[in-house]
Amino acid sequence: MKNIGMQGFIILIIFLFFVVLPGLTDKEVINIIPKFLIESNKIILGVIHINSLVFIGLTAIILYFSIDKDIKKAKYLHSNQKSGLLEAQKVFEQFFENNIKLEELVFKSKSNKTIEKVIKIINYGGIEEDLVLGLDKIFNEISSKYIKLKNDYEYIATIMPIVGMVGTIAGLLTMFAVPSEVDDFGSKFSGLSVALATTLYASMITILIFKPKARNVEEWIVNLEEDYSYIEIAIKQFYHKVDITELNYLLTKEVHDVETKE
Repeated sequence: MKNIGMQGFIILIIFLFFVVLPGLTDKEVINIIPKFLIESNKIILGVIHINSLVFIGLTAIILYFSIDKDIKKAKYLHSNQKSGLLEAQKVFEQFFENNIKLEELVFKSKSNKTIEKVIKIINYGGIEEDLVLGLDKIFNEISSKYIKLKNDYEYIATIMPIVGMVGTIAGLLTMFAVPSEVDDFGSKFSGLSVALATTLYASMITILIFKPKARNVEEWIVNLEEDYSYIEIAIKQFYHKVDITELNYLLTKEVHDVETKE
């Protein structure tokens, strides 16, 4: 998570604007509150409370976008059809099965870091153990991003019900603050509607969005661990089959072509 202090400040402002202000009963204060906030501070169709929905929805969006973009790229590094780990496995297997030539594999390395890393290690005289260590580094990079992403989703899933409870407490306090002599039941129970709605919406967002996302990332981690053994086999097969002399020639030719263009 990033900018925790800033996101907390923004959520506080949203809370004051959509939950606290519409619940105030002082006439002098009511006159300066935007009319739309007062009109939307009521239940519609039995379950829709606009102010509470906006408060919880914006809070969820802020928390979601506070997750580092770099961490979200983990899935891209793992299974992207062009540059992912699974694509590298597919390419090495195709070469081993004589479905593509070494020249095509070298060309694909321009858009796939795993293939590029393996080729460089072999070109620099690396042995099989060096290839495994290189694969371990890529695997650990993706795995650590997955774990951080899962932790962030679980953090948000934990925070959202607490945010809902804050709205609940604010709503109850608002309800109790209404003078007892007021006969308008709408004014008396508007705070209760806020209290119930914020808890409802926060719980729904947690159950329907963030908990499933955390579960999905957990499945990605399991899949990554399973894929590791297959990519390791594919790289070893490539290492034992590739002609080092030909690989050296293609890489040298590629560098020469780039220098010529420049």
